Order: sequence, then C-alpha cells, then structure tokens
Amino acid sequence: GARLAGVFVITAEAIQMAELTLAQIRQTIRDRGDYQNTRKFTSTFLDTQAQQAFAKFWQLVDTTHSGWWDTETTVTTTNNVAFVATPTACWKVNGVDILDGEYRELRQVSRAERNRYSATTDKPSAYYLSARGIELLATPNAAYTLRVLYTPRAPALAESQPREWFNGWEEYVIVSVLCVLDEREGSPQLNDRKDSLVEIEKSVRQGAGERRQQEPEYLNLRENGSVDPWYDGDY
Repeated sequence: GARLAGVFVITAEAIQMAELTLAQIRQTIRDRGDYQNTRKFTSTFLDTQAQQAFAKFWQLVDTTHSGWWDTETTVTTTNNVAFVATPTACWKVNGVDILDGEYRELRQVSRAERNRYSATTDKPSAYYLSARGIELLATPNAAYTLRVLYTPRAPALAESQPREWFNGWEEYVIVSVLCVLDEREGSPQLNDRKDSLVEIEKSVRQGAGERRQQEPEYLNLRENGSVDPWYDGDY
C-alpha cells in the first residue's frame, strides 16, 4: 500500500502486510520512548493505553473510511415482541433490512413516531433504536428475518494473536501512548510526538479520499398511491 507520513493507506495490498501483536506494540513503545522500567510503566498500564488509543483509531477510520469495519448478521423477530436485540459486538447500527422475497430496507425513524402504529401488529416497515435494541414498527405479527448492518466495537488487542487491523497504521497507537507517557514524565519530546500524531490523523483522512466510494445516497422518491404506511402523500 502507499505510505503517507509514516502510515499506510488502506488498500488491498496493505491487507497483506505483516500483522502485529499487542506484545510487539508494547515493546516498540518501550524501546522508542526508553520506558523500560516495568515497575513504573507496567504492562497492564501500557496495554490499557494501547487499547484506548486503538479504540480512537477505530473510530477515526470509521468516520473517514465510511463502512470500512462494517459487517452484517441476521436476526429473527418474535411474534408480538416489539424489538430485537442488537448483535453482541454491535457499536453502531447502520441499517436494517427485512426479508420479503428479497431484502427490503426498513426506514429508521425517530422515537417521536413510536405510536404511529398504535397497538397493531403487522410486518415491520420501520425501526428506531433504544437501549434494549432495535424497536420495530409495527410490532411483528410473525417470525421475520432481519439483516442488520452494523459497525462492531473495536476488538481487544491480543497478547500473542496478531491483529490485521493495523496494517502499517500501528503508528497511531504507538505515538498516542508515547504522548501519554511523555506528558506524564514531562518529556521534551512531547510536542514533537503530538505533531506526529496530527500528521498521522491527517494521513488517515487523506487516505479516505483515495478509496473508491459508491455514489452518495439519494432519497427514494415514492409515487402517489403508495401503500407504504409511512407515505404521507405530500411528496
């Protein structure tokens, strides 16, 4: 993959790059910052900081490289139960489809629309999100298959099992943790590290523009006479 300011642009080639373990990341932090005192800078402390930095990196990539981490799964509704739980590893729900011969998108609506179907049961046409999961409108009157497109939470970095998500981007995690340690120790390198982190973030954002993206989403215009219960007849 192409390298910009010390990080790799996410490409098919980058996926083939060598993978790194948490142990290797931790050792790099110690070596580069000369933080070898394991009593003062315990492995547990470094691991916690690395995981937090990785979570920020995960969110940055999700924001700039829309859909990069997305995955999907299917769930089944229960008759007369108005919701389904989100997938266990779900961080953000990005879309819900219902199998109706073929998958058809359910529209996400605001909670202000929660009473639109009153107490009726039917095949769901829309949803909104709550603490308990995906709230369905109308309440299902049978078992329906839903396909949930979602962004998972940042996975835990493993001590010995490599994580392919770095792919040359591990510099973000390393420099982020070094910034924490440098600030704690009053290191004169702190400002330079912060500048490096800004450049890495800039490269991540620039890399997003080099991905081949589909066209923007458009509103689906609906014709008059639509049987869709969410059609108001005013557009």
